[in-house]
Amino acid sequence: MRGRQLRVRLSTHSAALSVSNFSPYVSNKLLEEAFSQFGPVERAVDIVDDRGRSTGKGIVEFAVKSAVRKAYDRCTEGVFLLTTTPMPVIVGPLEQYDDEDGLTEKLAQKNHLYQKEREIPPRFAQHGSFEYECSKRWKSFR
Repeated sequence: MRGRQLRVRLSTHSAALSVSNFSPYVSNKLLEEAFSQFGPVERAVDIVDDRGRSTGKGIVEFAVKSAVRKAYDRCTEGVFLLTTTPMPVIVGPLEQYDDEDGLTEKLAQKNHLYQKEREIPPRFAQHGSFEYECSKRWKSFR
């Protein structure tokens, strides 16, 4: 418009969560698979920087609001891990980001660390386990 580029975006989704504190080996697909246990996921995005590298933050949009509450409660009370690293996911209310195209599975760096991080599927750490204790401490520093 008048020589300037306009950017049109949809408003913030009412049934969405902000997700952070995950490794660079998490993609849109893994986020969707991990959070689908709480309810149907419409869209999951691993937000990337201008070079296409993961920022460790993302967005998960659910089809129903009850899934947001369920995911928020479970991830806040427990320790939800997406990869083998005992780095717990942090969830919260969604804040709008400028770039929401995310890290597609095709663009994820598939080196030996990628394979190692993806050996174990997303899960909640078992209460009392080393993973749980380590992740709980990590979570307390955030």
